[in-house]
Amino acid sequence: MKYTLILGSLLASCLLTGCGNDWHAETYPATGKITVNGAAASGAVVTLHAVNRKVDVRNSRPYGIADEQGNFSLKTYEADDGAPVGEYDVTVTWPVDVTKMDLAMIDQLDGKFDRPTESQWKVNITEGDNAIASIDITGVTLKQKRQGSRSRSLPRGPEQGSEK
Repeated sequence: MKYTLILGSLLASCLLTGCGNDWHAETYPATGKITVNGAAASGAVVTLHAVNRKVDVRNSRPYGIADEQGNFSLKTYEADDGAPVGEYDVTVTWPVDVTKMDLAMIDQLDGKFDRPTESQWKVNITEGDNAIASIDITGVTLKQKRQGSRSRSLPRGPEQGSEK
């Protein structure tokens, strides 16, 4: 009986105060396109890193995964919600298999564009809809997965918070 009252009180408190997403920053839609060596980079991951600030208490990082045509929509908390207002450095990774985005993924770009402090792309998200300038990477040799071998470098995924 005592546990039922405590659980009921917690549930009621949560419902009345709107628990859950009060730490989310307001987001605005943002879309873009990425190509590598002139072709759509299907499966490439474009990640935004806030410059000199955190976007929320969890330091979320907006990101998008390119579709077959190289188009992406940013996501911070849920699909296509966009990104909070502010200035960002942009990083790009391109997993061989986007369905297996984990620490062991092999970046076809060999980590050349995964460091926010060395980013050649900047984005400023404003209120309203945002069109991100096309990201065109040229002159790179793509790294492919070799049978029976493991990647030596472990690129960061969008959900990981540590910097290199």
